[in-house]
Amino acid sequence: MKKFFLFIFMAWAFILYPEEPLKLTIENAIDRALDNNYSYRISQEQVNQYKKRLMQSLVFLPQVSVDGVRILKEKLQTIEIPPLFPGSQPEKVTLDFTKNYEFRFQLVQPIFTGGKVLYTFKNAQLDLDLAREKEKNSRAETVLNVKKMFFNILVLKELLKAQEESLALLENNYTNVKARIEQGMASKFDLLRAELAVSSMKPEVLRMENLLEISHLAFKSFLLIPEEQSIELVGEMEYGTSPGELAVLIDSALQNRSEIKQLLFERKKTANLLKIAYAQCVPDFSLIAQYNYRSDFLKFTHKNWENNYTINLGISFPIFTGLKRTGQIGELRVANRMLDLSMKQLNDATRLEIQSKYLTIKQEYENILAGKKNIETASEGVRVAEASYQEGLITILELNTAYNELTRAKAAYLQALYNYNIAGAELEKITGVVSNRTAPDTGK
Repeated sequence: MKKFFLFIFMAWAFILYPEEPLKLTIENAIDRALDNNYSYRISQEQVNQYKKRLMQSLVFLPQVSVDGVRILKEKLQTIEIPPLFPGSQPEKVTLDFTKNYEFRFQLVQPIFTGGKVLYTFKNAQLDLDLAREKEKNSRAETVLNVKKMFFNILVLKELLKAQEESLALLENNYTNVKARIEQGMASKFDLLRAELAVSSMKPEVLRMENLLEISHLAFKSFLLIPEEQSIELVGEMEYGTSPGELAVLIDSALQNRSEIKQLLFERKKTANLLKIAYAQCVPDFSLIAQYNYRSDFLKFTHKNWENNYTINLGISFPIFTGLKRTGQIGELRVANRMLDLSMKQLNDATRLEIQSKYLTIKQEYENILAGKKNIETASEGVRVAEASYQEGLITILELNTAYNELTRAKAAYLQALYNYNIAGAELEKITGVVSNRTAPDTGK
């Protein structure tokens, strides 16, 4: 019974004092994404993984081991001793040179490996640097995705607002047409066209509401916000930011783009692998030291144990391995040439992408300025069309056209504003250069 009354109380509290929406600025959203996004967290864990792999590549340090042996059963060596006197029988003697217990302490120190150990360690360092660069790129991708989703929701909200305003105008016009029919100043055709315009706009408003709801759900999922938590985005899209000089942006992209840096690391790794393959043609030298304790009884007394040690210089030199080494060297040379071609291809693609984003920003800036003028013109056109229709100077079709022109002008303006901001965000990701707040050079 107590639980029932508690449930009723919480339900009434929720109705009377509904939970306030979570307000998010773009900076707050980016921080939440970097804390919660799975892809970025995986990239961070990969850095930790390669730190551990770097520790595994420290094979130039001495390898120390201790092992022990207990002989459970053995067959002893038997030799036959010839008779000492003529006519006597030969004697068989069993020889036991082993001890039942043996403990060995061994140290192996590589002395010369032709560079195999060194370049293996360098490749492990490059793997760690590559993982860190991928983490940095994942961070930039996360920030870019947040901006895209944030700006998309802002655009959809404004589009929904524009369509709702258009629907309100159409409904008001429908009411006016009905009043004019009662006064005998409008025809049945005008009423049908006004009603059709309202009916056509309602599905568009509903479609925009559904798109906005889906975008909110996707944004919550990306930030790991519960679905039942309502959110409110605080901010607006800006324009008037200059991307800077094109030549400077291209140079910055060629130096700072994460994909180019990753390819450079891959080239260094391939060069090291080639050196390791060449090092297979020279012998390896190692220092091997062993210290042994042996006894027939497991009693830790000084006199009970025998000890001995050996210090050896080991050499390993594979003389013939089929065509394995030749094939490895040839494969790595081909891989090196492929990476060179990939680097040239990526540099060319980067230049083209920077130019495309740069021109997009300039174009969309002009579209934004033109869009503001179009909205002013279309708004004035709606006012004139409504007055003209009231005076009977234009038809209902021309009035509906004026309404549609205003809606299209707002949509075009918002689309240009979205394209401008997304192109700027993508340009910042590629170049690593943050735009300043000045109007771009339009070439005029």
